[in-house]
Amino acid sequence: MVLVERNGPLGALERLLDQSATGQGRVALVTGGLATGKTELLREFADRAGRAGALVLSAAGSRAEQSLQLGVMCQILYGSAFPDVPRPAMSTVDAIGWDGIDPDPAVVGPLDAHVVRDMCTAVLEVARTRPVVIAIDDVQFVDGASLRVLLYLRRRMATAPILLILSGWEQRRRAWPSFRAEITRQQHEQVRLTTLSPDGVTELLMSRLESVPASRLAVACFDLSGGNPLLVNALLDDLAGDELMPGTAYGQAVLTCLHRTEPQLFGVASAAAVLDEHVTPVLVGQLIGETVDEVMPSLEVLTVAGVFDGYKFRHPAAAATVLDSLPPDERSRLHQHAAALLHQQGVGAIEIARHLVSADAAGEVWAIKLLREASERALADDDVAWAAQCLRLALRDTTSDTDRLAITKALARVEWRVNPAAAALHLKPLDDALQEGTLAGRDAVTLARHALWRGDKTTVVTALAACESDVQVAAELRLVFEWLYGSQQALPSNDRTGVPPGNPWVQVAAKLSGLMIKGRSEDVSGSAEHILQSCHLGDTTLEVVAAALLALAFADKPDKAAFWCDALAEEAERRNAPTWQALLGAVRADIALRQGDLALAESRSVLALSLLPAEGWGVLIGLPRATLLLAYTAMGRPEAAADVLKQFVPDRMFQTVIGLRYLHARGHYYLATGRALAALDDFQTCDRQMREWNIDVPSLVPAHTDLAQAYLRLDQRKVARDLVTRQLERPRMISSRTRGTSLRVLAATSELRQRPQLLMEAIEDLHNCGDRLELARALIDLSEAHQELGEFSRARMHARRAAAEAKACRAEPLSKLLSHGGSYEMKEQRIEGDGVPPLSGAERRVATLAARGYSNREIGRMLYITVSTVEQHLTRVYRKLNVGSRADLPVGLLLSRVPVTGAQQSTLSTFE
Repeated sequence: MVLVERNGPLGALERLLDQSATGQGRVALVTGGLATGKTELLREFADRAGRAGALVLSAAGSRAEQSLQLGVMCQILYGSAFPDVPRPAMSTVDAIGWDGIDPDPAVVGPLDAHVVRDMCTAVLEVARTRPVVIAIDDVQFVDGASLRVLLYLRRRMATAPILLILSGWEQRRRAWPSFRAEITRQQHEQVRLTTLSPDGVTELLMSRLESVPASRLAVACFDLSGGNPLLVNALLDDLAGDELMPGTAYGQAVLTCLHRTEPQLFGVASAAAVLDEHVTPVLVGQLIGETVDEVMPSLEVLTVAGVFDGYKFRHPAAAATVLDSLPPDERSRLHQHAAALLHQQGVGAIEIARHLVSADAAGEVWAIKLLREASERALADDDVAWAAQCLRLALRDTTSDTDRLAITKALARVEWRVNPAAAALHLKPLDDALQEGTLAGRDAVTLARHALWRGDKTTVVTALAACESDVQVAAELRLVFEWLYGSQQALPSNDRTGVPPGNPWVQVAAKLSGLMIKGRSEDVSGSAEHILQSCHLGDTTLEVVAAALLALAFADKPDKAAFWCDALAEEAERRNAPTWQALLGAVRADIALRQGDLALAESRSVLALSLLPAEGWGVLIGLPRATLLLAYTAMGRPEAAADVLKQFVPDRMFQTVIGLRYLHARGHYYLATGRALAALDDFQTCDRQMREWNIDVPSLVPAHTDLAQAYLRLDQRKVARDLVTRQLERPRMISSRTRGTSLRVLAATSELRQRPQLLMEAIEDLHNCGDRLELARALIDLSEAHQELGEFSRARMHARRAAAEAKACRAEPLSKLLSHGGSYEMKEQRIEGDGVPPLSGAERRVATLAARGYSNREIGRMLYITVSTVEQHLTRVYRKLNVGSRADLPVGLLLSRVPVTGAQQSTLSTFE
């Protein structure tokens, strides 16, 4: 160890050595706090004294050998460094009967006088020929008999060349005050070692560090060590790169400080580690069963040594190391006692609960009550894991049946936020109460929500009847029930003739519930947004929020749905709620799929599934699995899709709307892998169940369009055409996305000359709803139609745009399909910026419609302008963008939205 800021003490000892060499016996008392470098100072001085020709005799006291009388003097006289001069035989030392001798080192009795005299005589005899240095470290642990010899020698070395150095740590109470009084009564030198100053710490760092600037670390190192050299060096041993990270070495250094002293010091340190921020001298004393006066010296020693700052450890790593070194039973006892003391002090419930949990014991009635209170406070702070931990301990240790029931209910609510499967283990008391007819209020809601996730429709219906008195809760549950089952027909009828006028949220929830199945997209999106703006994310509103988000996406507002979902997902993550994160992640994946963002749909589905075990999802597992299945299929990854299908899903899932979504996804996987009959079976099941449940809504599952695609694969074009035409005629058509997809399929069943117009309408719908995947498919079909009609310029233009969309979606099969029809170069073109003059609003609208393949006459009719005006706008656009024709217009124009005010002929009326 490098000595820093020790030139003064070394110089003092060297001066005393010079004086003693002239025949003037000298005594030096080296004192300092724990691990302040006393031993290193003695070692360095001993080396120097030896080189100067002095005989150095070293010994060290030990707490383990303190009861071994004359043990330290034997280290000196019988060590290898002591010359061959007469001294008491070891047998003589062993023969002394110490039981009859006064333990006070200042008293020499008749039983040991001859040994004391002979030992001193041997030392004085050696000093006749050369200077002698006797250096004894940790004098506070030297046995009483050795101290007696040293005092005897002290009185007889005044004219001998002897330097006696006694090193020990400073303390208020000393084991042998008489020795201290005798040794300091005559002339002596006091050498005090203190902890290092900030400059000293910097110097020590510079002696060990090369690449890391010592000055940058010095301040933090001083704060963590208090200038204690042992701790400074330990911090450097733990150095991680160029950052101070107190770890194993630092903790072990603290333990070294504690174990080199009397047991009380470790007891005080352990109590301080347990009490943490609540540590006070009074509580430390109460915890270890001592008075304040008895513990204060130890607290002062630890503070002077730099281990403590005030009464607390300077870093949690030190406290943790001390606690880990305690036997488990002792650590538990201390935490239990600390909890009781803090409870008497009126400390907060969460702080006391931490001690009870650390002790893993809560046998008292007050402790059970306090754990329940701590759980409620932790849940309010979104510390879900801690809330559950408190309740589990309370449930295990309570002896009250009433408390056991209440704790079980609370634990079910808390654990649901982390894992619904774990929460289900605590539902039996609620089930029993439901059967007995005593379930109501919050407990009924808890059971109903769990039953919804399990697909237990019977329990949901019964539990809902128990909470109908709370109109808002009842409205929420009814909405969620309809979201999962498509209708409320199985629920008990609501006899209320109206909704309370003071609760607009209930009115909106009821409105959305019906509109999701039968309403118009404008009404659905408005009601969904109202719920998202008004509904606070929580345990009882998660499914309501999910239903509103999906309703918004169904109503051709995926961008708004994505915005809300991302904001809510961030809140769920911030509030440590894996169940919330999982469901919102599954919803976000579904929204991404509806936008044609396959990569995001895949990543969010995988993440959502990783947040909960399969058992925790219940029937809702079909939502992320269906999305993942559709994404893998569209990305051309059939093996990954097949792995999804191998994974277990509950049978009850197929009795829900989510089950229909799963069948829809599985059917498209079968279509993509050439199993049209298997796909047809899944699509027929969807169609049948939707009609039976009275939820024949294509925006949920476009069953007729799905069936039409399957029949097309089976070369039954007329059946396919009839199906998709009926779907387009249905009054419940609320989705532009479904209409666009249906028009694309209708075009595939139509004559060649009819296809472009149908596909142009499909492209307009798909562009407006933001589904880039379906848009790419429609563009490919349009390109192929123009190719067959011999309109090769238009075919190339639409193929180029289809390639851009397919690439953006990562839809590999579509990209391969394009490559079969020819090679289309995709140029990265910018509409504005980099010196390109910006387009005016009118120019952009005309250019966008031209990029989509509309003729000049069609553009004029749609925008209420003349064909000549269209041509003029296009001429300016070509010049600004430096292109030669509409086929070369930038792909980015296809993504712009243009409000079309002109009338277009109805597609259906043309082909009826």
